[in-house]
Amino acid sequence: MSMMLLLRQIVLFSQVELSRLWLTRRGLMTLAATAVVWFFLLRYAIAPASDILQEPNFQKSLTAAFGMLGLHQLLNWPAPELTLYWMLSLILLPILCLAFTANQLSGDAARGTLRFISLRSSRTAIVLGRFCGQLAVQLCLILLSLAATLIISTVRQGSISWQAIEAALLISCHLLIVLMPFTALMTVFSAWARSSRLALSLAIVSLGVVFGLLSWLIYHQPDMAFLLKYMPGAQIWQLIPAQGWQSLQLAALPLAQTAVFLLIAQQILSRRAL
Repeated sequence: MSMMLLLRQIVLFSQVELSRLWLTRRGLMTLAATAVVWFFLLRYAIAPASDILQEPNFQKSLTAAFGMLGLHQLLNWPAPELTLYWMLSLILLPILCLAFTANQLSGDAARGTLRFISLRSSRTAIVLGRFCGQLAVQLCLILLSLAATLIISTVRQGSISWQAIEAALLISCHLLIVLMPFTALMTVFSAWARSSRLALSLAIVSLGVVFGLLSWLIYHQPDMAFLLKYMPGAQIWQLIPAQGWQSLQLAALPLAQTAVFLLIAQQILSRRAL
């Protein structure tokens, strides 16, 4: 298969995933659920906490307590709403990503439509197209929630600065990179499992088992602690105090993890009887 044909098929599958978000009842329900969740987070968590974050006494306490960890740099964001959005998203979105992307391939395989699709498209294009489509959907949701956060910040401050817009763009890039290995991991389990529930269960159990084994190994061999750095999402704690576009240098590991997971998913789907 030529590269151009492969790219066309990937784009086509990505467009299908986007159309499912904006043009189907299930997709609109997803948008509505996301809007409700972020409304409560913004209204009852981020908005009140942003006022507290601006108090000089709280800033001094934060610097004194977490200065050695670099968390005081969170105070340098152009808007406190973005600071809180950044911290919440880094923790919540990877967890939600596992459930949100669990049905990339398993549903079509169970219905038999994946076999029909594979007659006209390569399985590599199916894997990459569904993965890219899921990333595009998640990017849309991230941008919508960031836009709502900026609106709240603008209402409070009376204006919006270019620094805040640039920070929002940086946050969206980082969050997308953070979600890539988790989305690719669910591509692996979705290619192997027969249902999205089974894929999600396998992912949670597998991550728990791997983390447990690594913890046991590190307890007996402390020199092996570096292995934890290769777990999906391990760079999140480094990202929390990070600022500026130079922080994108932390993207190498999640991008490498994503490539490995997608290769595994492609091999599983290639050998699977549809």
